[in-house]
Amino acid sequence: MNSARRVPVGRIIRTHGLRGALKMIAYGETLGHLKPGAKFYLLAEADGGEDALTVRHSRPQGKHWVLQFAEIAEVDAAQEMVGKEVFVPEEALPPTVEGEYYYYQLIGLRVESVDGRAFGVLRAIIDTGSNDVYVVKGDDREILIPAIAEVIREVDLQHGKMIVDPPEGLLDDL
Repeated sequence: MNSARRVPVGRIIRTHGLRGALKMIAYGETLGHLKPGAKFYLLAEADGGEDALTVRHSRPQGKHWVLQFAEIAEVDAAQEMVGKEVFVPEEALPPTVEGEYYYYQLIGLRVESVDGRAFGVLRAIIDTGSNDVYVVKGDDREILIPAIAEVIREVDLQHGKMIVDPPEGLLDDL
């Protein structure tokens, strides 16, 4: 990829229709600002470079997005994109308000309790509809932490950590 930082915003899960449209699952709410002409990028497997795609049309469909790209006009070409992760330039993302974060900013943070106990590293985020759930992997286990204000006490991006205050009983066996 070139020097501009690219961040993942979703994964193409299947084709949609016969004219090359694609269905994509978005990571969080990163696509709400999409407009025709926006650029997405896919990693090119052959040379490690990137392929640019220009949004012709986009619309939400439930928890997914249906995207039509100018460069893809038929289902056979679209089929080659299934399973690929989609990126945008970091500067193309709208700014967040205080207390809001993009998934890419949270993945990889060390997670510890308010009393300093280390739980592991945030490796994935599950969108449950009502609130996200953080998947934290430690040395010998995986724990699920609800992403709610009562539990997530601090996110410190500069120091790469998240401080949590889990409800009583959630992590008693650790």
